[in-house]
Amino acid sequence: MRPVVVCGLGRFGLQVVESLRGCGCPVTVIADDTTSAERVERARAAGAEFVRGDFRSVAARVEANVAAAAAAVLTTSSDADNLEAALEIRGEAPDVRVVMRHSQPRLSRRFESDFGIAAALAPADLAADAFVEAALAAPANNVARVRSAGRPVAIPKRPVRPEFLAIPLLLVGIYLAAIVVFRNTLNLTWIDATYFATTVVTTVGFGDINLHHAPDWVKLFGVTLMFAGVLLIAVTASLLAVFVVTGTADQLRNESRARGLRNHVVVCGLGSVGTAVARDLYDRGHRVVVIDPKADDELHRETNPRCPVIVGDATRPVILYRAGIERARALVACTSSDPLNLEIGLTAQSVAETRPSGQPLRLVLRCFDADLARRIHAISDNYTLLSEAKIAAEEFVRRALGRADG
Repeated sequence: MRPVVVCGLGRFGLQVVESLRGCGCPVTVIADDTTSAERVERARAAGAEFVRGDFRSVAARVEANVAAAAAAVLTTSSDADNLEAALEIRGEAPDVRVVMRHSQPRLSRRFESDFGIAAALAPADLAADAFVEAALAAPANNVARVRSAGRPVAIPKRPVRPEFLAIPLLLVGIYLAAIVVFRNTLNLTWIDATYFATTVVTTVGFGDINLHHAPDWVKLFGVTLMFAGVLLIAVTASLLAVFVVTGTADQLRNESRARGLRNHVVVCGLGSVGTAVARDLYDRGHRVVVIDPKADDELHRETNPRCPVIVGDATRPVILYRAGIERARALVACTSSDPLNLEIGLTAQSVAETRPSGQPLRLVLRCFDADLARRIHAISDNYTLLSEAKIAAEEFVRRALGRADG
């Protein structure tokens, strides 16, 4: 049986190696000096041969005998490096099946038709369906259930910055005081007093009403009102600009959208997997809320029109409440960190115990470490742990071995 050459030995590459070895296929790995010793040992323990070098170099590919391989699988997280090596392998050994990892699935058909690459696959998109199915599955024993249904829960409110209330209230107070003063001192109707106070505060001053014959203290009051109006309006405009520019307005809008949802799915982490899961759920017609600590990149701008994006740390209950966790059907934690996903799951489990509706909450966690997943499943059935790398690796292996339909 001809071997398969795996280029790159990251977490995903190691999973591909182990899956290939599980099928009994001989494997040669090309990895550079930055590869961790633990992964090299695991690959060797699985029975893989190891070539030290850069898979983009001809010398490393010659040493690995890529030309005699059944397939070459490029598994690194760098789209550019994978594409560069794929094109070179296609030129050096046209008969070798090339399976390439690439984060842009919309380009897959172009790679396959234009360059003869057997498959260009995005692990996140391959795994998204499994995460979605787990989140939407009917309630079973592996869900977090409420211990005391019906107990009232105090939902944390977003704190309001004092200046956003104090300055507008001060402006309104001065404005109302001016109306009262002008009505009583100038013998104006309430409508005329309101009109005159408005022209003074906004410094418009049409001249139809003035303080020429008013008492001196009223004139001084009018001068003070002019300066106060200019100052307070300027400060209010600045605060409104800060409110919009800093994203506070957008965050409040998203939180308001999330509060209006019921029976939705909360997706924590807007990386490649989280984006694919949220998009898949949305395309299926399900309501989604995303939680992520950042809000300044293209993924957020792309996702936000489809579903609310709550900016914050999903390990904090207050952020989960802002995402409407008390009304959600499921939570999917799919950051790139196993400990963080587990912490999010534990926090959601704690919150679920006080959900007033009594509705079960499904908890689906992304997990790279298969041993950790087995240990957690062995001691608790409250969580569904899925490995994106394992799910996607199986498809890469099928393509590498020419079993795409199997």
